[in-house]
Amino acid sequence: MRRRHALFAPGLCWGIARAATKAPRVVFLNPGEPVERGKGPQWRMASHFMAAAARSLGLELEVLYAERDHLLMLQQADEVSRRATAPDYVVMVNEKLAGPQMLKAFARTPAKVLMIHNGLTPEQRQEVGNEREQLRNWIGTVTTDEVRAQYRLMEELARQLGERVPQVVGITGDRATPVSLERAQGVSDFIARSGRGQVVQTAFSDWSGSDAENKAAVLLSRHPQVNVMWAANDSMALGALRAVRARQAPVLVGGTGAWPDALASINEGGLATSVGSHFFIGAWAMVLLHDYHQGLDFAQHGGPVQKLDYMVVVNRDNARQYERAVYKRDTAFDFRVYSKVLHPRPGPYRFDLAPLVRSA
Repeated sequence: MRRRHALFAPGLCWGIARAATKAPRVVFLNPGEPVERGKGPQWRMASHFMAAAARSLGLELEVLYAERDHLLMLQQADEVSRRATAPDYVVMVNEKLAGPQMLKAFARTPAKVLMIHNGLTPEQRQEVGNEREQLRNWIGTVTTDEVRAQYRLMEELARQLGERVPQVVGITGDRATPVSLERAQGVSDFIARSGRGQVVQTAFSDWSGSDAENKAAVLLSRHPQVNVMWAANDSMALGALRAVRARQAPVLVGGTGAWPDALASINEGGLATSVGSHFFIGAWAMVLLHDYHQGLDFAQHGGPVQKLDYMVVVNRDNARQYERAVYKRDTAFDFRVYSKVLHPRPGPYRFDLAPLVRSA
């Protein structure tokens, strides 16, 4: 029997003028692992920042980890949907394209569902419809603009490459994860729009550093002209870097995530760059759910489908500043600054790291 892991962040309800009302309960069906198993801290950090947002906003958060097993994730969704007392909100990810089955499981409950990180594919939307249509309790989807983020990564790699013409190979994630394809698309878009260089080959991987190291070694042997290599997470980028160093190849390596070990590598002259902050997506979802619960519907401020552009490109010039602001700060994150209920302002939600960086 698989172990289930849960993280609770009880809301203290400070900052919310509803002291007599029970804190909204949110369950996050986290597709990742609660401990490191070679594929990086993305999903643990997502839970960490969600918990920080819960404390700021007075929400109660429960996290269930699926250990990168979509069948366990479906089982957890079914179990939560059958609870005698449903949570107020469920946050889920379309990992391994399991989204429609989970949405259908919660259609029989009063819980409101918000999807993050991986939205439904066009083919899946043909099956279940869009937010707030056939599945009325599916209130929204919040994703990162992965194409734009990876475009910025490639832009930085090309800048560091200087006058050399980019000859690019990439290692993205598995085929069944939408962001894998979106990240590869961002790199291709940059090459097409710049009119310089080419994407020589892009390989799929299992998100681990060990598999990426093997894939990178094959790619470097097959394409000796390569001078740029990118990877869809920092674990894979660091694995690719090991292969580059083993061959003593003059190749710039860029990652995705801006995780602590990637920042250390950048500072030591290893990785050239990383584009990151994806792990804040859960915290942004908590802000939207807080406001929705208070009666301010985010659909009126950007729509039920929100694609957010808040990625930061990290290089040797700003890696230490980013590390201090995100990982080594002395003060707690205050996500209340993003709430339109607590800080009314017109227009769509604006999620960027500038307020958090300033507060550090």
